[in-house]
Amino acid sequence: MALSVVLPNFNHSHHLPAALEAIFSQSLLPDEVLIIDDASTDESVPLIKEWQQKCPQIKLLQNETNQGPVPTINRGIQEAQSELLAFCSADDFVLPGFFEKATSFLKEHPEVGMCTGKTCHFEDHTPHFLVPDRMPLGNSPQIFTKETLPKIFKKTTFFIHSNCAIYRRKHIVTLGGLNPKLKSFGDWYLNCLVALHHGVGYIPSLFGAFRLSEKSYANILKSSEHQEGMFHALMKDIKERDLENLFKSTGLLSHGGIRLVLFLAKHKEYRSFFPRAFFKKCHFHLNKLLKEGSPLTAEDLDNIS
Repeated sequence: MALSVVLPNFNHSHHLPAALEAIFSQSLLPDEVLIIDDASTDESVPLIKEWQQKCPQIKLLQNETNQGPVPTINRGIQEAQSELLAFCSADDFVLPGFFEKATSFLKEHPEVGMCTGKTCHFEDHTPHFLVPDRMPLGNSPQIFTKETLPKIFKKTTFFIHSNCAIYRRKHIVTLGGLNPKLKSFGDWYLNCLVALHHGVGYIPSLFGAFRLSEKSYANILKSSEHQEGMFHALMKDIKERDLENLFKSTGLLSHGGIRLVLFLAKHKEYRSFFPRAFFKKCHFHLNKLLKEGSPLTAEDLDNIS
């Protein structure tokens, strides 16, 4: 099964080499790597062209003006030629075995819309220390259908991270890609939609590592004047897709963080979503306090299962 990697970039020339090295060190190489440069002003484009010389899978697409992450990723989705898609970030990196394991799983289970695994995070200043995020799903591969997944969302803190998932492209296209109005919530929401409509496979292996940075897109938006509008757009989309009861019963909106939970309490029309979302958010914090992961070093990567 062919795999396309969509990798947006804006002024990340200092992080790109690590991201690309991780992609091209995979046991299963992607058929194409679409790097969409969002009008960078640093040395990103010359660096990408250098990598093209040794990695012919790389296709460079350049936005004439800065469009932002969501339109840039959506351009990659439309340009991709493969049946499967992986979304990578220029400042994060994938872990060994990710592409091979997830692609094989999707080949064996054609009924599943996506496959995900475990992720870990690292601080901006210590990229060699990886802290695994705990996933409460056991140590065996599992399939959650659209019938069984709501119960999993309701009973556990299962969270689908974009940096450790591979998707069937046709489902993402059918769902319209990332919603620009949702900004940094767009990828989480799309993950939920794909999984709830088409099922998700889970492999208990570490697939990706993401950077915790004050300069990240999500962090910048936390204090943005656009946040209120982003939340309203999310609630509108949930209603238009007739998913209100499902999001209420599962507490899925707790994934959006405490600001979204408080937004639900603030607005009378959304308060019916609040109780379960609030208690699920408390569950997240309790789970983190009781099961804090131990840092991994770069030397541990060879032993990741």
